[in-house]
Amino acid sequence: MGIVKGIVNPICDDVMAVDWVANVVGPVVIRPGAVMRFNILKLKEGVGENEKEQVLKVIGEVKEHFGSIEQISYGENFQIARGKGFSIASLAVFPGLEELEEVDKNEEVVKEHKEKVRELLDGVIVLDYVVHTPQSANL
Repeated sequence: MGIVKGIVNPICDDVMAVDWVANVVGPVVIRPGAVMRFNILKLKEGVGENEKEQVLKVIGEVKEHFGSIEQISYGENFQIARGKGFSIASLAVFPGLEELEEVDKNEEVVKEHKEKVRELLDGVIVLDYVVHTPQSANL
């Protein structure tokens, strides 16, 4: 925590965190070269349990439509206060950047999935990350 307070906090305007129960099948350690897409969703105020389940169902169906996804984990954030109101998160793992870009090029299917939940969402944050090869320590 000392590093976070001393180095990270001074350069950050705000910090948020999301936590959900992982429903991961496969390795927990992601191999170097893989690409992760992290989505955080904020539901509109007043959205009920049925609508929330609908959003989770749509996220769960994503892997069926995009075979290049190696692994997906998603769920309801159980740390709402730390998540600034963002209540659903997902993490999809792709073999590489090319496969992620192919998903984005498949505009028709992406649009179809977005339309299913667009009216229920107040905000979305998307973060893509390439897993780099770990550097060996120099002691």
